[in-house]
Amino acid sequence: MMSRIHWVHCGPDAVFGLRHLQQRGIEPMVWTAHGVSPDEIPAGQQRPYEAAALKAELARGDIIVAPRPTDLEVARIAMDCGAHLAVGWHVSPTLREAVGAAAGRGLSVLAEVGMVPGIDHLMARDLVNDYRQVAQDGDRLHFSSYGGGMPKHPDNFRHKFNLSPLPLLNALATPTSWIGQGETRRAAFPFEVIRSFDLNLPTPERHEVYPHYDVAPYLEAYGFDPGWTIATAERGAIRLKGWKQGWAAVFASIRQTGKDAEALATLSETLWAEHPFAPEEADRIVLSVALRAERDGRARWHREWVLDSTGGRSGFARFRLKSLMLALAAEALLAGRVEPGLHIGPTDPELIANWLVEITHEAGFARRIDHLRSDDAKGAA
Repeated sequence: MMSRIHWVHCGPDAVFGLRHLQQRGIEPMVWTAHGVSPDEIPAGQQRPYEAAALKAELARGDIIVAPRPTDLEVARIAMDCGAHLAVGWHVSPTLREAVGAAAGRGLSVLAEVGMVPGIDHLMARDLVNDYRQVAQDGDRLHFSSYGGGMPKHPDNFRHKFNLSPLPLLNALATPTSWIGQGETRRAAFPFEVIRSFDLNLPTPERHEVYPHYDVAPYLEAYGFDPGWTIATAERGAIRLKGWKQGWAAVFASIRQTGKDAEALATLSETLWAEHPFAPEEADRIVLSVALRAERDGRARWHREWVLDSTGGRSGFARFRLKSLMLALAAEALLAGRVEPGLHIGPTDPELIANWLVEITHEAGFARRIDHLRSDDAKGAA
C-alpha cells in the first residue's frame, strides 16, 4: 500500500503546494484549520483537523505536512504512529524533544522547509558546497543571509501582514547573535542593530536588515568546515527602507514588555487588525544569501543568491513559495530521499539543485551572481 500525505491545519496558504502535488498525481488528505474550508480544495478531500481523527487515518510510513510553528501535537502524533514529517518553521528545543526518537524509529523529519526558513537554507548550502571545491587555508569568510516579506506598495508603517504577526514579534523580543570581526556579537533585541543594505537587483534598492537568529548553529548545519576562518556571519531579516522608523512604537512596546506572552499576543492582534494585506494585494518576498572568501584584503571568491517575487491575483508570493517548499519536502519524504532523523532542510546536493530550479521558476526573479565575473557584476548593478 502506497504511503499517503496528510496536510494538516490547511488553509488558503496551502493551495499552491497542494496543486503542485496534484499535478504530479498525488492526492493528499487535507486536514483543514479550525473554521477554514478553502474553496479551491474539493470538499470531499477536506476534513476538519482533530488529533484523534488524524491518528485513526495514519498508517506507518505516511507523511505529515505541518506548516505551523505550534504543531508540536502533530509532531508527537507522527512519532507515535510511525509517520514521516515535514515542518515549515524553525526547530525549537520542544520540537527537537518531540522528534528525538525519529532516527531510532526509522522516521525522517524535514524541518525548516518553508519560505524563510527554507529557501535560504537551499541557497546557503548551494554556495557552501561550491566554495568547498576551491577553499584554501588562509581564506577569511564573510557570510550573510537575509529574507523577508513586505508590501509591494508600502505605506508609512512599511509592513503588512498575511499571517499572524506573533512569530515575528517573538523573534524581535529574543536576543540575537552574529559574528563580526571574527568574534561573536550579541544584542538583547534584534532591532537595536538595524542597518542599511543594498539589495543586488537589476535596479539596486536600499533596504534595512538586522540579525534575528543565532547564526552559529546554522554555520554548522550548512557544512562550514570547523577549520575555516569566519570573519563575519549574520542571518536575519530584510525590510523596506524606513521600517525602523515606521516600527519605532512597536520596538518601544517590546522593549518594555519583553517576551511576556500576553502582551505580545495583544500587540499581535492589534497589528494584524491595523495592517493587513487586502485579499488580492501584491506582497513581495526578497532574499539575499551571500558568501565571500577574502585573502590579503581582496575577494578571491564571491557569490550570492538573490530572489525577488511578487504576489497579487495569483495569490500571495509568501503562500506560493512556502507551500511549494512544503510540497517538495513531502515529495522527497514520499520517495524515501531523506535519511531517518531530524534535518534542517535537505542536505542532498541533487535535491537542493532540483528544489532551487522549482523555486527559481516560480519566483519570477531568482539569480545566482558571481560577483567576480564582470558580466554578472554588471547584471546585478
